[in-house]
Amino acid sequence: MSLFKADYIEDEELDKIIMQYGQSTLVDLFAGFDWSKKKKVAISQSTVICPNIESELIAYFKKHPEQLYSITPRKFEEFVAAIFRNHGFDVELTPETRDGGVDVIAIHKSPLTGNTVNLIECKRYAPDNKVGIGVVQRLVGNVIQRQAHKGIVVTTSYFTADAVIVSKESRNILTLNDYSDILEWMKSFN
Repeated sequence: MSLFKADYIEDEELDKIIMQYGQSTLVDLFAGFDWSKKKKVAISQSTVICPNIESELIAYFKKHPEQLYSITPRKFEEFVAAIFRNHGFDVELTPETRDGGVDVIAIHKSPLTGNTVNLIECKRYAPDNKVGIGVVQRLVGNVIQRQAHKGIVVTTSYFTADAVIVSKESRNILTLNDYSDILEWMKSFN
């Protein structure tokens, strides 16, 4: 049995697993598998290889970016957290509800400048549902209130003109990243 592309799983089977991941929990993913009948499979293996699941998911979405629209908003937050984590940030996901307008806290540790705290708001929207000025202004407020260094909005959509204006006015503490930016980020993964 193979679960990851690194284990030579076929693309169509990987697609099924990823679709299952996007629609339910990992527990559901294995619900129909009878481990009692497959003990020999696990016992006969002398080496256990644990691939980086986050890298596998990023690789999948790199190949099928349109599937970002089919995952839940929480899974999108986890995906964004994985990208930052795989770029060397210490990452914390905030609670799913009552997060105060911040979904991910990503800290970059540098021996030269110390810790840089980034507050990330994730919006998994349809391509035609643009992120508006309200989301952007709230994040700027959060950055100031929490004394963070930067606010980052990441969306599968794009931004309204007013949101872009606020971003330009707050350029030192705010970055807007849309669908095309996510595609660029994923290009850095091999």
